[in-house]
Amino acid sequence: MNMQEMLRHTNVAGSFAQCKMGIEREGQRATLQGQLATTDHPQTLGIRAYHPYIQTDFAETQLELITPICTRTTDLTNWLELLHTTAETAMAPNEVLWPISMPPALPKDEQDIQLAKLSDPHDVAYRSHLAAVYGRRKQMVSGIHFNFEFDPALVKQLFDQQNDIPDFGDFKTALYFKVTRNYLRYQWLITYLMGASPTSEPGYFTDDDRPTKPVRSIRNSHYGYTNGPDVHVSYADMPHYLADLDRLEAAGTLSQDKEFYAPVRLRGGHEVHDLRTAGVEYLELRNIDLNPFSPYGINSAQITFLRCFLLTLLWLDEEQPADDWVATGTAANDAVALEDPTTISARVEEGEMLVNTMEEMSHALQLPLSATLFNDARYTLHRPEKTPAYMLYTQRRLSSQERFATGIAMRNKQSANTATDRFMATNVQLRILLINAVKRGITVTFTNRTKTAFKLSFNDRTIYVSDRGTSNDGDHWQPVTTENPLPVTVAHALDMSWRGEKHEDEE
Repeated sequence: MNMQEMLRHTNVAGSFAQCKMGIEREGQRATLQGQLATTDHPQTLGIRAYHPYIQTDFAETQLELITPICTRTTDLTNWLELLHTTAETAMAPNEVLWPISMPPALPKDEQDIQLAKLSDPHDVAYRSHLAAVYGRRKQMVSGIHFNFEFDPALVKQLFDQQNDIPDFGDFKTALYFKVTRNYLRYQWLITYLMGASPTSEPGYFTDDDRPTKPVRSIRNSHYGYTNGPDVHVSYADMPHYLADLDRLEAAGTLSQDKEFYAPVRLRGGHEVHDLRTAGVEYLELRNIDLNPFSPYGINSAQITFLRCFLLTLLWLDEEQPADDWVATGTAANDAVALEDPTTISARVEEGEMLVNTMEEMSHALQLPLSATLFNDARYTLHRPEKTPAYMLYTQRRLSSQERFATGIAMRNKQSANTATDRFMATNVQLRILLINAVKRGITVTFTNRTKTAFKLSFNDRTIYVSDRGTSNDGDHWQPVTTENPLPVTVAHALDMSWRGEKHEDEE
């Protein structure tokens, strides 16, 4: 099938605006002195067993902020702002959210790195297994996980134009496998443009198996958190992919599906193993370093680039057999990750080809994208000083990475604690209520674009809130008065039966 011709005969421009996105932002809690925090997960952040927005990853200090699924970049960045504000205001006054992927200074004794103290014994056992196999230090890196799903209407239009694959689910899975193979082949471009882990702090490496000079991205090189060299999984198609995972589990090389760490994770639902029954529903990009120059670890320009890049990977043909194609990309990515961050990449010509293809595709499909997106990427390919890796390395040379990271983290925390926060700045009462709801793990659904009306849901209870007042059904409103201010009106939503208890059948 000719994917480019099929895309030309599809309403891609309309579907591009409806692609679904979500972000998981990892980050270590650290002290103002640049040390790993020693405190437990903040108690004011509800109960991790069911919190929809704020979890911990491997370590007790490693926060994970999880946005809902969004179709607009502005909605996604607004949610990131809300979650960061919520997390920062819940942390101890002398703690900050570390803004770079490489962790702060780690303790000399690895056992002093506390595994996440979770209530589910299976989750605890899994982390103990990871600690035993990979060591605790390597898993302390943090990053952005970018979840992406093409608009289902786009996939259906493409399916209807071909006869090669009669089953829609199989077609969708094949489509996502193609995008995944191309992503793995060209992932080096993301490492170049967004890599931001040139050096490490004390305690991450404890032997001589480490970079000997600053690089673009330790995290995305073979020095980062990766599976062993004996882990090989085919991306030729779903049967080969699952057969290899089964083989590795049977041999004891992997304990379960989710122990397979790859720059892209094929997802069939909330759990990794859902892939086996549901097919591929979306992709999870896992190789994006935290951008220390954005208060939320990623900015809107990066998100827009990723969206366009993923569509381009559907547009591009593959030039080698599947596993050779992926192997070529893996080698290229490791080489670029370990390049001197102050130099132009050896793959600059291929980078120009990719950016030019993105722009040509954008014009052909009439996407609502500015030429600035492509011009900036081309400029950065020839000006490494514009990359986050170069800028972070420069700051390290001016003082130290620890001092720079701590200063950035302190400014981010101060911003979160001020009333000038852009998100919901028009109504301070609503903003306070919203942050308190998110802290407690109450599900928030916005019902208008201005973010001044939303509903709170928990334990089969729902209440609507807006600048007009409160409502139990969204139609009949109880006005807010001076004697009955908004936070008091909905106090029951954040207390008593809404405090955090779940129904017995939900445990």
